[in-house]
Amino acid sequence: MSMQEHIQWGRAFLQRFHEETPWQLPFSVNGTTRRHGNLKVEKDFSNFEEMLKLALSDYRKDGFRNVGNPDVNDLLPVSYSSTGFRLSCSDGYGIKKSRDRCSLSMGSPAYSEGIGALREFAFSCYDFKPGGINAPWVATGMIGHVIEVLKESVVYCVDLTYTTERLVLACIENDLEAKYDVYMKGGPIIGPITYFGNPAVIDVLKDEPDMQPYGDGLLLRLTDDIANAERPEIVARLHAIRCKLLDAGIKSLEHGINRADWGCDGSSVLQGEPERWERTPKD
Repeated sequence: MSMQEHIQWGRAFLQRFHEETPWQLPFSVNGTTRRHGNLKVEKDFSNFEEMLKLALSDYRKDGFRNVGNPDVNDLLPVSYSSTGFRLSCSDGYGIKKSRDRCSLSMGSPAYSEGIGALREFAFSCYDFKPGGINAPWVATGMIGHVIEVLKESVVYCVDLTYTTERLVLACIENDLEAKYDVYMKGGPIIGPITYFGNPAVIDVLKDEPDMQPYGDGLLLRLTDDIANAERPEIVARLHAIRCKLLDAGIKSLEHGINRADWGCDGSSVLQGEPERWERTPKD
């Protein structure tokens, strides 16, 4: 996406996300510098474009390029980012405890071949305890509804996972139980509720228990009680599924996806401009 396309998509998505989920307004968009770390967006989204432009300007070190103006490195509506533009935001601007805010991050694909071919969408809240400010996110029926909103909004959706921070860390660093430590490190990150959209993954898991057809893919639904999802039986089931994927040679849920199948033809959108350039000096 160009910067303007990224802003338009982000605004439309966040307005719908707020209307159909517990996402709290006003919220903030966040750049990578301290001065742009918590930029307030008004409830009516009237300053959304202005604030997001400030946040995106922090990514100038990654390099901007403008179609038809290869010598101009400024951030313009027609600018593309070599690493893809990222929207990072947090709900509930003004909530006293930062840990009570939910965070959302999403990025558009990079235009350079081999750099961030597929970008991630991540959403997290620190705590879903009953009676807490974020309990509505795990209320009856809400998880399935959020998955539907995301599937319909994120065009190139590979997978969607409801999980906890500890279960994610078990996948990438160390497991909750030592007996799984050797084989749980690395590989696909999955959680108690996961939608699989990659045909290669679906082919491996289609006959697994706990899987059900869902949209164009499969849905794993081990529990709706995400706040208590780190139970031994859940961990053991996730371990077994990850082992099956790893045994099949699938090390990530994006394994085997062709860029052309996901809206990227593998070449730069800048029509003949070089893939590499000197980066704009950081302020």
